[in-house]
Amino acid sequence: MATLSSTLRDYAKIIYPDSAAEQYSPLWSYRAKFVLRAIYYRNAFQYITSSISPLLLETLCKQCPRFLEKSFRPYIINDSSAIERAQFVVQHYQFVSEKLPPHICNEIYTKEYGLTLFDFTVGEIEYAFKLVFHARYQKEGDMSLILFNEIDKNFYTLTFAMRDIEGQRQLVIGGLQGPASSPENNLKIKALTKTLHGQRPKDLMVKIITLIANIWRVDTILAVKSASHAYSAKRYSKGRIKANYDKHWQALGGTEFDKHFYALSMEDIRRNPEDISRPKRAMYRRRYEWLDTVNATLQQKISL
Repeated sequence: MATLSSTLRDYAKIIYPDSAAEQYSPLWSYRAKFVLRAIYYRNAFQYITSSISPLLLETLCKQCPRFLEKSFRPYIINDSSAIERAQFVVQHYQFVSEKLPPHICNEIYTKEYGLTLFDFTVGEIEYAFKLVFHARYQKEGDMSLILFNEIDKNFYTLTFAMRDIEGQRQLVIGGLQGPASSPENNLKIKALTKTLHGQRPKDLMVKIITLIANIWRVDTILAVKSASHAYSAKRYSKGRIKANYDKHWQALGGTEFDKHFYALSMEDIRRNPEDISRPKRAMYRRRYEWLDTVNATLQQKISL
């Protein structure tokens, strides 16, 4: 994509290029629908195209050809208006372009597997926590924290977006996905939990994003409710959301924020050694030492 032209016809060719004719057939129909939707959602569409810097917008369209359609469909929650969706997206990229150091932004949004935060080995499998932008999660946010390995790629994925509400910086979690249940995956999860000093990977994803939120000076972490999730919208088939998000957020101490979100604690809550049974004290000590090391690494890697 050489330039981002101001005409809807050119935008349609960017999103649905001739090379995608087999995937989107008939091509003219997809292009026509895009133009009609862009006209219908004119204010939201123009807000995105005019508020994100041209170079960043070009990068995003390369990574996610249908990026310009974000305001046409549910985003993080299922009942926001097109202009609300556009404002949310723009606020995220204002944070990315104005607050994140350029080299961090570049690695997250241009590399296939994003920015590696830290890595570790479990048995013969090498894992890494990464920050990445993947088009497949675009309805749940605009950045993902992934637990990656070469076999499964994204073993766990937590997708989120940043926004500013009345001067308060929020990190909003729009999705948390793990591997399909199978004997093989269950063994991997068991091995991960043991290596990570008793921390379940699903819980650890939230722990790591909390460390990141503190480094990025976030005021509030919000996590979407099951009934409000983007894929709970009427336009999507029933049963698309299988995870019970509410139960998980509650188990992590989440509290009701509003009809769409739970608020998660920003604090690194640790158990008093006196309250831990003697056989488990050593495990908790190693866990907290590991988390301290991870936090120090993140401070060096992604500080604003």
